[in-house]
Amino acid sequence: MIRPVLVPSRLPVSDLRGGVGTPYMVYDVRRDRYWLLFTGWSDPTGLKREGFVAPVDEGLNVDLSGLRKILPSTFPEPAEYTNNAVRGLYNEARDEFYVTSTHGKDAYIFVFDHEWVLKGYKVLVGGFNKDSGFPIRPTGAYGNIRDALAVAPIGDSSAVGLFMVRNFDDLNELKVEDWGELGRWGRGNDVIDFTTMPRFQVFVEVDSPNKWILQTYIGPSLDEVWAIDDLKNVALLEASLMPLLGVEDSLTQIGHPHYTTLPDGKPKLLFASFRDTWSTRPDTKREGYTHEIWAVYVDESIFNPASYGELRGVFTGVESKWYYVPHADRLLVSISGEAELHQRLDLHDEVEQVTKLSRGINIIDKPATWVKIKAGAQVKATIKAVIK
Repeated sequence: MIRPVLVPSRLPVSDLRGGVGTPYMVYDVRRDRYWLLFTGWSDPTGLKREGFVAPVDEGLNVDLSGLRKILPSTFPEPAEYTNNAVRGLYNEARDEFYVTSTHGKDAYIFVFDHEWVLKGYKVLVGGFNKDSGFPIRPTGAYGNIRDALAVAPIGDSSAVGLFMVRNFDDLNELKVEDWGELGRWGRGNDVIDFTTMPRFQVFVEVDSPNKWILQTYIGPSLDEVWAIDDLKNVALLEASLMPLLGVEDSLTQIGHPHYTTLPDGKPKLLFASFRDTWSTRPDTKREGYTHEIWAVYVDESIFNPASYGELRGVFTGVESKWYYVPHADRLLVSISGEAELHQRLDLHDEVEQVTKLSRGINIIDKPATWVKIKAGAQVKATIKAVIK
């Protein structure tokens, strides 16, 4: 089922009539209250975006009488392109809300009390220069109790990067570590979200020259790695998410994904429809930016690698990280020079199988779960795993 959540042309709030986007569900467990965190704007060019929260019920009805503007476009500082993507969560231990926002050139974190009154904020990543958002997931594990993982597009946005946020619950001690490239495919990875349960998986808008759509990077269940730090050495392959969603062309283009089971216990992806980007507005003389927020209900198949048929990625370098290729029937590697393919059943196995790779297309039947490319000099490789 696919249904609208917020459509600006139907809303009585002038601050939201220009557009809405980057939806994120936040649950205040102490008060058993669900909030929809999102961006909204009145600016028809879509540049002066602001952060909002509003109560939402199990029918995905948003109570605009409880709407609160928590991030004005002028805060935390004037910028050309403001608060363009928000992500957030609730900390029950401290009774606080945490919101991240990409604003101007930087990525920020804001801390609010349980009534959404600002307590403090900090630059997470200076010179971030992306409008993708910066989603964060606490680990909660004994080895990393106060730490959290984060993902974001990196470089020219053709790749997704992994970050570790240390001491996430204290602005004074918080520190972000860059763990490098996580996966590479496409040319315009943009607004992003990810899960650590049921598996480590990334959902991301890709702004291709053809159409803005959603894709996913498939990672392991976290019981397949020994420690969170193992993820430093892991690489993920990408898959096409769109065939599993059943959306159709009246939405024109879609992005801003967020996977959640809130507030009704049903798995779903919240997303934004860019319905009017194909035509020029008379008032602005540019394409439309009246984003809408929708929900598409999904099932566990989006977390099953076999649902996608093919996983793919690109590697350039001398030695790759360990690619996760679960249940692969065949691995195809197109490579620019000679190299070796190392295979392991478990990430920490001492036993490896090594296969020679020649320049051209190499086909490996029934590869192990983890594979790595090693070469004597820099190579460029396209990797495709056929999953059955």
